[in-house]
Order: sequence, then C-alpha cells, then structure tokens
Amino acid sequence: MSDRYYNPFQGIDIHLPVEFRDTFSMYCQTGGKAVINQSPFPRMVDLWFLAVCVAINMELSPVDLRKYKSNETYKLIDGSIFTSDPWRIQALMLISIGMEGKVEIVGEPRKMMSLANGLAIAGLPHVVEIIKDGDDEPIWNLSDNIETLIKHSLSKN
Repeated sequence: MSDRYYNPFQGIDIHLPVEFRDTFSMYCQTGGKAVINQSPFPRMVDLWFLAVCVAINMELSPVDLRKYKSNETYKLIDGSIFTSDPWRIQALMLISIGMEGKVEIVGEPRKMMSLANGLAIAGLPHVVEIIKDGDDEPIWNLSDNIETLIKHSLSKN
C-alpha cells in the first residue's frame, strides 16, 4: 500500500507569464525533448522549483503575478504534482513561514503558493542565465554555475 501525503496545493494551478513558455519547452524533457544534455530537467516542476531556490539564494522579492493580464499568463502545472514529491510541500511551507515570519501561513495554501510562484517568476531569468552562461551544453552549464552559486553562498556565511 502506498503512503498518502497531505498536499495543500492539490487544487491550485501554477501560472507563469507566457514569456517563460519556451523556456520550459526547451529545458524540460516533458516539453518534448528527451536529450538530457539539452533539456536537463525531467519535469517542469523541477525547473520551477530550482527557480524558487535560486530566488531565495539571491534574496529576490517575489513577483506579483496579478500585475499580468490574464492573456499574459498560462497554466504551467497543477498543484497535484507535489503529491509525488512530498518533501517539496514541506520545503514550500518552510519557505512561506520564513518569508511571512508566522507559522499560521501553513493554513493558507493559496498564499503559500502565491509566494512560491512569485519567487519562481523572480528566479527564472537567473536560471535561464545560469543555463546559458558557459561554452558547454545546458546541463553542464547548469551544473557548473549552480556549483559556483552554492560555493559563493557558503563563502558569504
């Protein structure tokens, strides 16, 4: 019998500005590309989550998706994807608590997802830069530049 995890994001769609549609098609294997060197992310949620992490690392403010008109956004994925990786649910909850400074936010899944999605939108241009920065294939540029980002972050502390 498989374990069932609580997913507060189950019924929440994740929307992004349309300017990122090609990014996800290009760098995610679910976008039709199966060549890992060119499309280093198995799923769209993996790229999205890295963008959240990069935004946190760079101390970026979340972008408010409400500033976009409805025809300027699209549905990327729905929140049910987090059921397959429950650790992401916990990470998003902890990120929300840290940003809001109150544990009560875990009772507001839409607000938590809004914060996380805003971070992803803020972080995506930097992730694209990380992927393109270098003379190698996207997967190796990504690996090298994330390693550099982590080393730089560790040296600040």
